[in-house]
Amino acid sequence: MPVYRCEDAAPEWCELREFEVIELGAGERVPVARRHEREIVVSIYGTGQVASAAGSMALAEGQFLIMPADVESYELKSHGRPASFMRLGGTWGADIGGCGVFRVNPGDGPKNVGDPVSYPKLTGIDSHYHDYDEYWIVLDGSGVVRIGEREFVVRRGDCVATGRGHHHDIPIVHAPFRAVYLETTVTGEKRIGHLWNHKHGPAVPDPARV
Repeated sequence: MPVYRCEDAAPEWCELREFEVIELGAGERVPVARRHEREIVVSIYGTGQVASAAGSMALAEGQFLIMPADVESYELKSHGRPASFMRLGGTWGADIGGCGVFRVNPGDGPKNVGDPVSYPKLTGIDSHYHDYDEYWIVLDGSGVVRIGEREFVVRRGDCVATGRGHHHDIPIVHAPFRAVYLETTVTGEKRIGHLWNHKHGPAVPDPARV
């Protein structure tokens, strides 16, 4: 099942093994102990700070920090206002596609990009595939996600795992939709970004990553 929640075990093939939201009140600090070979911290609300023995960095919403391999613990801080982070942990490689926060609004209308689809479509997200796995973790709203021929209704707290080479899309959202995205180990031709059959060649879905 490619849709799961933080309390569930991730599918065996997933390079994202754990995700966690950490919410901070104004002026609050939270220590974090590293639990995975690879860890990324993403700011999901407000602006906060990540501090460790390697230094510190302020992160605005959508910005992320890859924790250095030798950092065993770090601290998340807010200042004058509340802030929230998402901690991502797993086993991906040194080269990743990207990470951040994206939004989809109802009624944006379909755009003439991506590969053609046969299902109802009301958003500007295109049907595409990647040379890496991608994860969407829903922060706000709900909607319909397509992975290949399968359709899932997702809501806040769900993680959608899409294996490399599999077409995916968000054709419908029921309310303003916001999610973290994580693109893990780049493989194959190592192309970055949205890939389409009509422009980049036919997708070759990895049958083990479903």
